[in-house]
Amino acid sequence: MPDLSPFLASLGIALLLAFMLWFALGTGRNVRRGNALLARLQAGLPLLGRRTTLRWLGSSAVELRLSEPDDPFREVTVVVVLEPRDVSFLWLLARTRGRRDFVILRGSLRRPPRVAVEVADLSGWTGRDEPRARDEEDWQTLAGWPEGRRALVASGADSGLARSLWQRLEAAGGRPWRLSVRRTVPHLEVHLEPGESDAVMEKLVRAYREIALEVAGR
Repeated sequence: MPDLSPFLASLGIALLLAFMLWFALGTGRNVRRGNALLARLQAGLPLLGRRTTLRWLGSSAVELRLSEPDDPFREVTVVVVLEPRDVSFLWLLARTRGRRDFVILRGSLRRPPRVAVEVADLSGWTGRDEPRARDEEDWQTLAGWPEGRRALVASGADSGLARSLWQRLEAAGGRPWRLSVRRTVPHLEVHLEPGESDAVMEKLVRAYREIALEVAGR
């Protein structure tokens, strides 16, 4: 029987080299992609505040924190979440489940909203999640929404508010996955696939600020 040890050793080394090469290429791709999305965000960030701090969270996420956001915000964090391109099997698994690069806009308001709204695109990566702290609210599911959308309201919100806020995001461009308006921190959170231009990104950030201004008065 032939000795397979040299073959297995060579195969192991080849697989290790392939893994390391994929990791290096995937990490480089994510860094370039992340920097491109950050550059695109610069068109809209002045609408939220002027001073930001940046930090990479591994190779698949980067966080922008606005240290002195404008009204009506007390705190704003923007997170760019990238596909796990640096690990091949995770990337393939995520792709098959519909994950793409997306942006999280997360803010706490100076005056908490008195309403709660959750709208989600069920085909989006985060749109399938249940509302956070669902048991703490008396949620009502809204009827009449297109297939693949889920809308819930609580705390005195009405169907018209949920629809108008979601339509504002859709009209800005990109693809919203999730909109969350809550009485607890963070008060306003939006998950979305970014558009392919600075102008679209600016419109999305502007829509986010307009929603914040509207719900801050409710």
